[in-house]
Amino acid sequence: MSRKRFLLSLCLVIVLMLLQKPIPVAACSCAMIPSPAEGFSNAQAVFSGEVIDIKENSGYGKTVLFAVKETWKGTNETKVAIKTGYREMDCGIEFVVGQEYLIYANLSDMYEEQSLTTTICSPTKELGVATKDLAVFGPGQAPKDDVISLDSGTTTYLIIGGVVFIAGLFAIFGWMRFKKAES
Repeated sequence: MSRKRFLLSLCLVIVLMLLQKPIPVAACSCAMIPSPAEGFSNAQAVFSGEVIDIKENSGYGKTVLFAVKETWKGTNETKVAIKTGYREMDCGIEFVVGQEYLIYANLSDMYEEQSLTTTICSPTKELGVATKDLAVFGPGQAPKDDVISLDSGTTTYLIIGGVVFIAGLFAIFGWMRFKKAES
């Protein structure tokens, strides 16, 4: 194999490796679910809402869209997207469309980009069994802001960047081949 073919093959392998997304692996184990007061204190957002959509993410986890009924902390939007794992093994909560939940969420990059997330280690639960939590919080407020975005656009930028990178490599190798032909 000629040196240039070897370099071309090596560059192609490197490009393919750079475009691969590693799949994070996590085993989820919770020592103890916090009490409602601890959960409220530790959470960055606490609200109740009905699941209106569940979307599997391209890389890891899923995004769950809630129609917010009542809010106590951290959000004032009528719709909120929360990320969680696919299932309990990766800390995910098995949300069901049409069910109402009390959500304790935190900003995290656990499921790719920074977003509100909740896991089985939080006190998130179905609203019907959250009477103790609601008694601790007292009455919440109705959300006021009607803003939501399920996709931050990060995936689009990664795809565009990858295409530009590959096009650049083809241009470099084309230029090298042209220079060789001139010699």
